[in-house]
Amino acid sequence: MNLRFILAMVRREARSARRRFLLYGSCMALGIAALVGLHGLRSTVEHALDDESRRLLGADLRLSSRQPLEGEVADRVAELISSDGVAGVRVTRFGSMALAEESGQTRLVDVQAIESGFPLYGAIRSEPPPSRAGLHESGARAALVDPSLLIQLDMQVGDILVLGDARFRVTGTIAKAPGSFALQSQIAPRVFIDRGHVARTRLIEPGSLVEHLLYLRMSTERVEAWIMTHRAKLDEDHVRVQTVESYQEELTRSFAALTGYLGLVGLAALALGGVGVAAGIRSFVREKLDMVALLRSLGARSRDVFAVYALLSLALGAISGAIGAVLGVALQWSLPTLMRGLLPVDVSPRFEPVAILTGIGLGLWVTLLFAAGPLFDLGRVPPLRALRRDLAGERLPRMGRAFLLAAVIGSLILASIWQAPDFKVGLAFAAGLAGALLLLAGTAMAVAWMLRRHSPRRAPYWLRQGIANLFRPRNHTVSTVLTIGFGLFLVSTLHAVQYNVLQQIKLDTREDRPNLILFDVQSDQLADLEGFLAERGAPILDRASLISARISGFAGRPMPDWLASETTDRELRWALQREYKLSYHDELRESETIIEGRWWGPGAEVSRQPVPISLETTLAQTLGARVGDAIQWNIQGVLVDSVVESLRRVDWGRFATNFFVVFPPGMIEQAPRTTVLLARVADARVRAELQRDLVKEFPNISALDASVMLRAFDAMMAKFKVAVRVLAFFTLATGLMILVAASATARSERTREVLLLRILGASSMTLRRIVTTEAVALAVLASCVGAVLALVASWALVRFAFELPFDPPLSWLA
Repeated sequence: MNLRFILAMVRREARSARRRFLLYGSCMALGIAALVGLHGLRSTVEHALDDESRRLLGADLRLSSRQPLEGEVADRVAELISSDGVAGVRVTRFGSMALAEESGQTRLVDVQAIESGFPLYGAIRSEPPPSRAGLHESGARAALVDPSLLIQLDMQVGDILVLGDARFRVTGTIAKAPGSFALQSQIAPRVFIDRGHVARTRLIEPGSLVEHLLYLRMSTERVEAWIMTHRAKLDEDHVRVQTVESYQEELTRSFAALTGYLGLVGLAALALGGVGVAAGIRSFVREKLDMVALLRSLGARSRDVFAVYALLSLALGAISGAIGAVLGVALQWSLPTLMRGLLPVDVSPRFEPVAILTGIGLGLWVTLLFAAGPLFDLGRVPPLRALRRDLAGERLPRMGRAFLLAAVIGSLILASIWQAPDFKVGLAFAAGLAGALLLLAGTAMAVAWMLRRHSPRRAPYWLRQGIANLFRPRNHTVSTVLTIGFGLFLVSTLHAVQYNVLQQIKLDTREDRPNLILFDVQSDQLADLEGFLAERGAPILDRASLISARISGFAGRPMPDWLASETTDRELRWALQREYKLSYHDELRESETIIEGRWWGPGAEVSRQPVPISLETTLAQTLGARVGDAIQWNIQGVLVDSVVESLRRVDWGRFATNFFVVFPPGMIEQAPRTTVLLARVADARVRAELQRDLVKEFPNISALDASVMLRAFDAMMAKFKVAVRVLAFFTLATGLMILVAASATARSERTREVLLLRILGASSMTLRRIVTTEAVALAVLASCVGAVLALVASWALVRFAFELPFDPPLSWLA
């Protein structure tokens, strides 16, 4: 191999084609930047979680239960706390209505009654700082609250906050504390009080939603040993165990899923950039055929020619990766601001070398992959082509083309699986991406073929010539439709899915739609509460009884057998161990549809054993349950055998009392229960006054204004939409850069065509009309194909992935 010749040619070609290569490289750099930015952010968050997870959890081990720890578990915990090197604090957590005594305004809050010493790691930071000490002073009834609560209740530090029958003075606001994140605190702001005051509030009744937490500090080895020893008993008593590692894994998994979905957008931009590089290099190679033939006739060997242009391509890939890495680092440093409130932990931007090296590696690999075919053709150009331009070179063998195609498809699949939140999503994304590209290319070729067969022969010359440019030799129809159409396809699909999901959340726009939820209603309060609502013109639109229960056996196997089995995956374990809120009714609600089995019907008297039940479809899929399967329930100490009689599809987006499990009337009413009511008060001020009076007359009943949930969700989605749109911009920008690169590549041959037409008598106006006709035709074709594909893809995603009705955003697409 003639190294001197190769390096000299590389320098020469790099100088002459540097602007074109810069355009080609920019196509891929944008996709690489999106991936580098997201992977850098993910690594930064994971490092932050490594450092902060113990402080975020507030302990080495956290035990949580819906019931106070008692019996054998309580004895083992007491024994553990009394041993050397172990510290423990308890927290009682529940939802309640809070009343600002001065302003008279009310709000649903998340009450956390803590003991002195909480948290065991880190600290509760408050403003002003000394205020936390007041929580646990003897006789003091102090409270720390989220800053947002002061704004919502028109309060100031020093004002009185009423919780149930107890009054607390707000001594400060919470700046930082373990365990809560943005959306949760927007729906129910936190209130910290001393645990010794819980009884005085009289808010905890049988059936109330209460979480009893125990935080423990001990060595990691001791945590693992204690859990292994007592796992069976903890599972049996439905005590949830969280270690630092499991808590960190849970936070990382949620955030990785978020960045994984966002990363697929960046991967689409990278794939589009690869298509652009392939088209650019192929065009570049076509221009070099004559020169390479001359070099071959002067003695240059095939492998030397291949090495020259392979090195150029690798340099292009390296430069693209480097530019993308620099842009990605800038994106990584800006994403925490864009995604504030979506991140599980506060992060400080940091240099992530692995993400940067990944970007450069992606640039090299994608360039090599897409340039391999044209480079092989260039290396096999025969010397005789210098004399006979019609002499074609030796083409890549069929096996070689098959290998390259397999490499491209395999790389796309592996990259999608690597980037996606899970294996199935990765495969589906790769298939959708390949299908979209093939459909775009196929449609462009079909249109070109049709225009060639049926060109408008009676149209003006400039129109015929402009349309003929769509199917002439070396046309840019396919490349333009791919770039612009794919960019539009991706951005429009994202918007259409987002539009439909948000519409479904806001779907219930009926004039009689409930907008007030009242829960924790005790049975002896129902009559008085109904009268209270009737006096204030708040009709009850829906109601349901809630009965707490757990699964104690499924499909003939007791719970311990399921939990001990290695085949029980995480989702099934969650479904088997969670606490359910059972209900009963005999008429199907508007939000329910029977898809398998039969419903017992209105007025039916069911007395047989086992009791027939109806399961929601997603729960049935998680459990692997079918019609006829047996489920045994532990309803507050009483075992009840049941059999699945029907499966229901539930429209969870509809504002109604929906349940995973429904019993027929007359079977479980005797169990202790609470009631949830849905009411409607149209006027926001009247609704606020009603909640204020409700707190005074029924302190244990909590009310949630549906508009509060919607505003909190909108605030979170606004941040997510910004992140999605920023990444979608990278895809569209990639398409535009490819279009610029293609235009620059075609400039020299277009110049020759224009000169020839001018010699034959064409005017400047005619030439402008020809070029405009071609541009408009390409734009219309790309836009229409991209929009149609976007509608099909978003319809499929909304209908089958989200299981929601589809409403096409036609005005936005237009």
